[in-house]
Amino acid sequence: MSPPVIDLKQEIARVNNNVNIAMFGTGLRKQRVQVAEDKVIITADHKRIPALAALDRSDRMTTRFVDMAILAEYKRRLKAELVEQLKLPVISVLKDYDPEHELAVTVIILDEVFLKRHQDGK
Repeated sequence: MSPPVIDLKQEIARVNNNVNIAMFGTGLRKQRVQVAEDKVIITADHKRIPALAALDRSDRMTTRFVDMAILAEYKRRLKAELVEQLKLPVISVLKDYDPEHELAVTVIILDEVFLKRHQDGK
């Protein structure tokens, strides 16, 4: 029998925080994990990298390119860890970050069959 959705949400939050620690040396300030149909939605509050925050004022175009590279690596790592640690059938990970408010939203698309089995407890 599959664990309850609340346990899945806690495990996803743990993996997400650990990826953040691995990449930035610090955990998230707070995060919320929601499961909706075949999607997992994570909203997170985390501190901006200080060097990028300093450059945002004078060269936002450069920091935007760096943000895009960081987001791409984060998505790659998060997907790999969710598949490896939780055996989740992740189809895609989408993520965006608002540096002004230090908020991120991550959407994880799962295989529909897995989620139906998980919710039905099979």
